[in-house]
Amino acid sequence: MSSKTKKPESFESAILRLEEIANLLEDGEAELSKSLELYKEGAELASFCMNELKNARQQINMLSKENNFTNDKEDN
Repeated sequence: MSSKTKKPESFESAILRLEEIANLLEDGEAELSKSLELYKEGAELASFCMNELKNARQQINMLSKENNFTNDKEDN
């Protein structure tokens, strides 16, 4: 995140802001400079979200290995 953009409070708040940005950009009413600012903010939020998902995936993989979970279905 750039020094101007604060880190989102959560993944969910970042997704909500991304939706707002997408709607503003799709509307096409913002001036070019504002559109560029929004695009930059959106790119930073998207990167934040991707990192959050990557971290969550790593935690799930680690927990699955610790608990010997597999993708195989157990026979009942």
